[in-house]
Amino acid sequence: MKKLHFFKLIVIVCLIISFSFINANVSASATQKVSQELIQTSSSALVSLGIMKGDEKGNLKLNDRITRCEFVALVNRMMDFENNTNVDNIELPFKDIKKKHWAYNTLRVALKRELINGYPDNTVRPDATVNFAEANAILIRALGHHKTLTGNWPDNVLNKSRELSISKGVELDKYKELTRGEASVLIYNSLTVDIKK
Repeated sequence: MKKLHFFKLIVIVCLIISFSFINANVSASATQKVSQELIQTSSSALVSLGIMKGDEKGNLKLNDRITRCEFVALVNRMMDFENNTNVDNIELPFKDIKKKHWAYNTLRVALKRELINGYPDNTVRPDATVNFAEANAILIRALGHHKTLTGNWPDNVLNKSRELSISKGVELDKYKELTRGEASVLIYNSLTVDIKK
């Protein structure tokens, strides 16, 4: 009889512990979010401003992942860099992008404006998905606040992003690959950040 009670006690303790882990995981994933209302507000505003564009049918594909070059294109439009940056003498030094790539000029503008600097292996990975930390870093550089960063990557960028309210309403893991909708919120929030020369 004592063995049966002991066994039941062990089973109950194991269940309690396993439910604790499940709840912890649910809580962690629940914070990995951005409200759909905020995404709709942000993306609609960016479309109105000509910063965000849909495909040939006008679809914004807000749930699709956004690539590094797509994100840089949004930032260039937000800052009006495309119309105010002479890139005639700029050649991209990266081995993984060709002149025929649709974003070649977009990345030339970004390189001249110091939004990007590539990876140690001499690549820029234009078609890789941009993650939360990388997107914040690009925006902080565009807005001129990168010179005031302190601490280590990527926490320094994420702390500055919170300080400037770039990531307001966005609770994501630092390495989470961004959707177009999530990216629209970061861009939208950046519209009210003071530009540091």
